Amino acid sequence: MTAKRTKNTKLGLLPRMDARRRKDGGYTYRYLTYDRQYINLGRDRADAIRQVLEFERRAPTTGTVQELVAEYLQSANFKNDIGARTQTDYIGYSKQVLRIFGAMQASDVMPPHIARYLRIERASAPSQANKEMAMLSSAYQFGIEAGMVASNPCRQVRKNKERPRTRCPSWAEIESFCMTAKARGPSSHIIGLMAKFIALTGRRRAEFIRMTKGDLTDDGIRVVYAKGRVDDPVKRGLIEWSPALRAVIDELKTVDRPVGSVYLWTNRAGQPYTEQGFKAMWAKIMGTWGGERFTFHDLRAYYVSVMVERQQNPETHANPATTRKVYDRRRVVKIKSSA
Repeated sequence: MTAKRTKNTKLGLLPRMDARRRKDGGYTYRYLTYDRQYINLGRDRADAIRQVLEFERRAPTTGTVQELVAEYLQSANFKNDIGARTQTDYIGYSKQVLRIFGAMQASDVMPPHIARYLRIERASAPSQANKEMAMLSSAYQFGIEAGMVASNPCRQVRKNKERPRTRCPSWAEIESFCMTAKARGPSSHIIGLMAKFIALTGRRRAEFIRMTKGDLTDDGIRVVYAKGRVDDPVKRGLIEWSPALRAVIDELKTVDRPVGSVYLWTNRAGQPYTEQGFKAMWAKIMGTWGGERFTFHDLRAYYVSVMVERQQNPETHANPATTRKVYDRRRVVKIKSSA
């Protein structure tokens, strides 16, 4: 098992070096090669650094954006400072970024390169490009603190302007989509029921994807709010039963699954859907349905719009202003007179 390289910044070591404390005092230094093998460097810190400099001159990816991003994705900063969902997203974003920047020396990347990526290379996906550059910016910030680079070129370039989404599917459209999903088979049927569940409750997928049968109580459905950061406090909620919500859960229980499970929303193996598995199934169903496309996120907008119309708190975001700005997509807003 690979030891964690957490002492390099505190002890002034180079990237890919590891220091292990000795019982008799001092440290033993090691170097992790690019094929994931350790080389013993002895106890002399200065000599250990000299050896690593010799190794690094022969490494093909030394100092590149590929190395910078790889080190960031393996770092404690990445694993401890951001949520699990964002970690998964960042790993996905890195693939696109490295396709363009991977072979470049990290110190050679300048703001004009970042601007070109945002405005030209990814002009067809401006919102996605912003997210990809947010990942790269985090990697550069890590690199500055680790002594790998001197500056962050991403910070000097404005992001693409993003047009807020206005799509808000109707309940009839959601019903139609679910019928299409059901006709495709049990696995798609479950994805369709997920769509109804979020339209009825406004929950993030991360808040119910691992929900168990034990979370169904007489008083309602227990849910744990998704945390923005790893160190955020845990917040729990109870979704009150409604006739429509009971109907969704009752229908979910009838879906034939080849493997029994404690989880509610399961794939054929009895496990919760992975992010990749869910996205693949969603895309297939949406392609079969043939109506005006909507995203899973748009279903939260449906819920918020309905609740705001009823003058009820949707309880979907800590900041009510953000809830209204992002998710309230009512096409007609009722305005009352002053008298």
